[in-house]
Amino acid sequence: MTTEHIRTRQMHYQITPEDYTALRAFLSAKGAAGQAGSVHTMFFISYLDRIQENEGLAVPGQSGAQFALHYYDNDPTYLRLERQLGGQRTSAMVTEAECRALLAGETDWLLDRHDPLFQDFYEGLTERMLLPQMMLTFHREIYTADGLDLWVALDTNIRASLQHMDFLDPQLLEQDMEGQEGRILMEVSYSDRIPDDVLCLLEETAPRRRLLSSVG
Repeated sequence: MTTEHIRTRQMHYQITPEDYTALRAFLSAKGAAGQAGSVHTMFFISYLDRIQENEGLAVPGQSGAQFALHYYDNDPTYLRLERQLGGQRTSAMVTEAECRALLAGETDWLLDRHDPLFQDFYEGLTERMLLPQMMLTFHREIYTADGLDLWVALDTNIRASLQHMDFLDPQLLEQDMEGQEGRILMEVSYSDRIPDDVLCLLEETAPRRRLLSSVG
């Protein structure tokens, strides 16, 4: 499956199973085409930023781009490195061998890629002390519709693990996350404005549950 979209405005909601059922029915009624699959994501967190936050320090310009690795449908041979910066997402493909090297602490290969995204990631790893941290596994449904400036992702059974060396092994990840009760989240992305009927539905189905709103 693909999770790419070019819309720059984003809203994130934590929703209930009842919200999820209502939203799926509404999107289907609007003629939205859907695709679904599993997603495995590993986030990189700045160890240096975390130390400064714990000490109550705020260093201007220290926090930078956010990076994550993704693969889909339990297939770690198809990996994507994603950068979020200023509301913009940029991504590039990574091989399984490159990812394994990264998990083993090898970073020189990033410089060989001659890509600004990889150069930025290398600087983050070396200067900001980015480290692989929390991993999420979830089932994602994506909905889009012709003529509708809207991209909706419904993520169910969201579970977490800190065992980053298991990232490329879906079976081990499943064992790490056994017994967790998964949450449900919704991401809404658009370019200019959300259609009024969609906005009304969001506020009806997820009142007071919005987590974040961002504008690129």
